Amino acid sequence: MSEQASDPHPTDFGDFEGGFGAIRNRPEDREPSDFPHSHFAAIYETEEERFAATVPFIREGLAAGERCLYVLSDYHEEEVLEILRECGIDVDAALESGAFSFSTVDETYLQNRPFDPDEMISFYRSVVTEANEEYEGLRVIAGTNWIQEVSLETFMEYEGRGNTLFNETDSRALCLYDRDEHSSEVIADVIRTHPHLIYDSTISQNFYYTPANELFETQDHDAEVERMLETLNGRARAESELADHKRFLQELNEITSRPDRSFEEKLHDLLDLGCNWFDLELGALNRVDPNANRLEVEYINGHHDYYQPGADFPLSQTYCIAASDIKQAASVSDPTEEGFDDLAVYQEFGVESYLGTYLPIQGGADRTFAFIAASPREEPFSTEDRTYIELMGQWVKYELERQQYEAELEETIGELRQSNDRLKQFAYAASHDLQEPLRMVSSYLQLLEERYGDDFDENAQQYVDFAIDGADRMREMVDDLLAFSRVEQSEEEFEPVNCETVIEQVTSDLAVQIEESDPEIVVGSLPTVIASLEQLKQLFSNLISNALKYNESETPRIEISAEERPDYWEFVISDNGIGIDPTKTDRIFEVFKRLHHNDDYPGTGIGLSLCQEIVGNHDGDIWVDSEPGEGSTFTFTLPKRRPS
Repeated sequence: MSEQASDPHPTDFGDFEGGFGAIRNRPEDREPSDFPHSHFAAIYETEEERFAATVPFIREGLAAGERCLYVLSDYHEEEVLEILRECGIDVDAALESGAFSFSTVDETYLQNRPFDPDEMISFYRSVVTEANEEYEGLRVIAGTNWIQEVSLETFMEYEGRGNTLFNETDSRALCLYDRDEHSSEVIADVIRTHPHLIYDSTISQNFYYTPANELFETQDHDAEVERMLETLNGRARAESELADHKRFLQELNEITSRPDRSFEEKLHDLLDLGCNWFDLELGALNRVDPNANRLEVEYINGHHDYYQPGADFPLSQTYCIAASDIKQAASVSDPTEEGFDDLAVYQEFGVESYLGTYLPIQGGADRTFAFIAASPREEPFSTEDRTYIELMGQWVKYELERQQYEAELEETIGELRQSNDRLKQFAYAASHDLQEPLRMVSSYLQLLEERYGDDFDENAQQYVDFAIDGADRMREMVDDLLAFSRVEQSEEEFEPVNCETVIEQVTSDLAVQIEESDPEIVVGSLPTVIASLEQLKQLFSNLISNALKYNESETPRIEISAEERPDYWEFVISDNGIGIDPTKTDRIFEVFKRLHHNDDYPGTGIGLSLCQEIVGNHDGDIWVDSEPGEGSTFTFTLPKRRPS
């Protein structure tokens, strides 16, 4: 039988979901138990569907350097050649080189009537061997209208054995089945015996595949065929949608995760991605205020006569009103049908397609993230389209809120810095200005005692002593507070400081206290560091003085050492003093916090706070390890690099 080709347009062929190359496995990659991947059945109802499978199968084979054998069944050779030429395949060159050839059913399947599966498998095995000597493999395209002349059981036995042949060798077969010409029983068995099916412009892996010797019987072949084909198509579409979703997420992640690009650069790439993905012309990020009925274009990724950054429009005259009303993704595919044809965006700007989503921004102006086109859409936007734009919008929303938060945080930090500077200035001024009144109080009390002390009774003398002692302690506190303020506001240049020399100067300054305690002071090898000389002297002086003061041992012992780390020096000052309760070690670094009464251990409670401030000025850390009665070990670090 010969059917005259209907001169289909080349673009009608070769456009189906999936692809032969996507599911190809090389024989050397297969294990014996692998599912066959090289035997296809195309179930078609029209000529266009038939050649939509045939053309790409041949095109891919020739491009891969394989030999293609077309077994004619219901078409003449010239009819097939005409269609292949119209589809852009240089079939004449392939014929001349031998890469493409024709054969007939009588020369292949029915060469020794009746049909014999053993002979056919042997024939194809020899053809594969011959093709492999010169080509990368073999592809067979065969019509099947002739199988009505043989028993179905015999032919399906051949198809099952063909799976093994095509799976184990560099060969593939595409069997063409006209659904209108074959019974439902035949089509059902075709579905069962082929690892891959092509139907309704969709290629899919066939989970109904069953080896020929396990074929089951069924009563309602028509219903089963419909169910099988629809299930396969549904699964193939689901797999295609899942693959699209993964690809979209991958592209989205590639754009948003690049640390070397700014927000504006990423946003531009994101708008380009949306235009390509949704097949729209322009993407934009807009500031919107629904209460004021206002939309301002903030960013765009292309040129438009009306939409430009800074352009201001009534929100209600743009398609963004649709997303604004529902506070989520919205689309417009047909403005007239959907009731948007009275808007200026349609009447004046000529925009006919829109996909956008609403972005409520915490602490800032709300936005819409949208895409538009002047051309109408043939199909409405899908649920997946709205999901994709919401995913992109979530990233934009996060970035805008992060920028808003960082700006607010920076402003708060600036205000705190100003407030802290004012407090420092106040503390310095207050402590400085308090010195003179305190000197006057102390001086007049001493003068009062010198001139009239002989006339004081016991109570009067005690009162004067209390006043003098209080004034002296207040002066010490003011002096320490002034020293603390000087360290806080210090802009002193750091320089190389020899720590061993600093220890010598400090022990000399503390000579009286050292003489009273008669301690054993062990000093290890100490480095030269980049630091403030005066601050370092104050640091060591406070720590050594405390080690002497809070010590009741017969022979106080102080050990001073330093250990080099990769990026810093670690100094350790340990003693055998009274120790500190571990639950209270954090308190000792707070200003004016003391663990002992002044009658037991005099002091102002600023010394260790000053130590912490000095170490902090040098970008270091300080801490203490101690137990009551077991002494204390103070550790602090100083970076090797110049402090920032």
